[in-house]
Amino acid sequence: MRKLTCALLCLLMILSTVFCLTGCKSRTDEMADQEIYTEKQMNKIKNKIFKYVNEQDKEGLKNLFSKDSQRKIEDLDSKLDQFISAFNGNKIESAKGLSPAFEGSADAQPLHIYGDYDLKLSNGENYVIMINICDIDDENKEKEGLYRIILLTFSNEEIPEDLKIEGGKDEYGVAVYRLDGATK
Repeated sequence: MRKLTCALLCLLMILSTVFCLTGCKSRTDEMADQEIYTEKQMNKIKNKIFKYVNEQDKEGLKNLFSKDSQRKIEDLDSKLDQFISAFNGNKIESAKGLSPAFEGSADAQPLHIYGDYDLKLSNGENYVIMINICDIDDENKEKEGLYRIILLTFSNEEIPEDLKIEGGKDEYGVAVYRLDGATK
């Protein structure tokens, strides 16, 4: 009887160890899948933003914003005009950035994705763009979409130490920052 009990305990320990190890692996796989998903979603919205900026298509850019953002951002049309005009008709030729960051998941909603990119313009200038999107919010579909976009009309190397970007990363907005301190 003791040998049987001991054998059962060993079997249970082996099974629980295997179960724990597979559980950890699946969580790791899930996080990797989440990172791939967020990168694809950010690339999709980023490419649309760049397309609309290059085409100077304010309506296309406006439609990327969530319905909630369109209501909450004061004077959105004027801010988008200022945003597009900050490029002075120059095209975005390339963008480099790290993998986007995210908060939440498909299960723990809402899923917010944040991306920062160094832009190279057709005239050789370098800008920085910060993009915030809410990709999934099953409880409030009107919040899904672009909700914040910030443009720095200078490169990462030129960012002043005392630069303060208004609002938190979860606030709605469109802003353009210039080296002379002017914010629009």
